[in-house]
Amino acid sequence: MKLIKRHKGLAIICVLTLILLLIIFAIFSRMLFSRGKNEYGDRLNNIVKIDSKINKKLVSELKEDEQVVDASVRIQGKIVYIKIVYTENTGKDKAKEIAKKTLEYYDEEIINCYDFEYFLTQEPKLDEDGNDLSYVVAGTKHPNNDYISWTKG
Repeated sequence: MKLIKRHKGLAIICVLTLILLLIIFAIFSRMLFSRGKNEYGDRLNNIVKIDSKINKKLVSELKEDEQVVDASVRIQGKIVYIKIVYTENTGKDKAKEIAKKTLEYYDEEIINCYDFEYFLTQEPKLDEDGNDLSYVVAGTKHPNNDYISWTKG
């Protein structure tokens, strides 16, 4: 007891340090050893599921279009990624118009639940000097918006 009374300040610092270390250990153990948890947390608990047949139908019908070279759809969390590659003769406006029609494949319930991300690219189009004139356009549709917001490209 004499030792503690003599070094009162040091004893308080040691006790506070021990408490702080226990709190830090508790926080890290919860973060590192949380098992069975989804990487998205509970954000996806009541999400509307998209049938894979819809995506397959969308991709196959896009590929049937003579202006589309390739198309793919990927869902990750609450985001639907749609990538479309167009022929070198397809203009940006026509590409955006085709991409906008993809929303018709999904129900209103799905459109109001998911974000849609569009990546529109054109096959390489070269001028006489060998410069690439093809475009890359990205677009986003948020569930709260009725429109697709396109990048300037």
